[in-house]
Amino acid sequence: MMILDQHRAHQRILYEGFLKHLTIKEAVSQQLLFPLTLEFTSTEMDLLLQLKEDLEHTGFVFSSFKDSAIEITGVPVNVPESEVSIILEQLISDVEQEVPDSNFSATDLLAKSMAKSLAIKTGQSLTRLEQEDLVNSLFACKEPSVSPTNKVTFITMRVDDFDKKFM
Repeated sequence: MMILDQHRAHQRILYEGFLKHLTIKEAVSQQLLFPLTLEFTSTEMDLLLQLKEDLEHTGFVFSSFKDSAIEITGVPVNVPESEVSIILEQLISDVEQEVPDSNFSATDLLAKSMAKSLAIKTGQSLTRLEQEDLVNSLFACKEPSVSPTNKVTFITMRVDDFDKKFM
């Protein structure tokens, strides 16, 4: 029997997808009907400006960067407009908390942060089709056994393991 942590598994799937888009620099974007304007502090704006090109490679489309606001006209496919501010705030937090000596690049950090923000939550009910898609997508990943933060995504138990539990 296999027990899957759906949140960690989905993080892995999203992480590898974002890394792929960032590496090949060809993400698909969905255009917003109305531009989305978000306000940030000057420090946050500086961080976002540094990450602007990488964000564009994930599918974000920016129409303007002003003193304390950004205007977004496109978002990565499958990212709901309501999640955009949460994703960017999480990214800013992750970048601010990142240890400067870390061996990870901004690209890796961006992919991890977006995956963490967008992954389905633990305990969220999934349909049978969604469950199957999650399992199939996970095992299509290069590294299906661990999340982007190196936590186990699934465990397996043999019949013998169950028998031992009841002795």
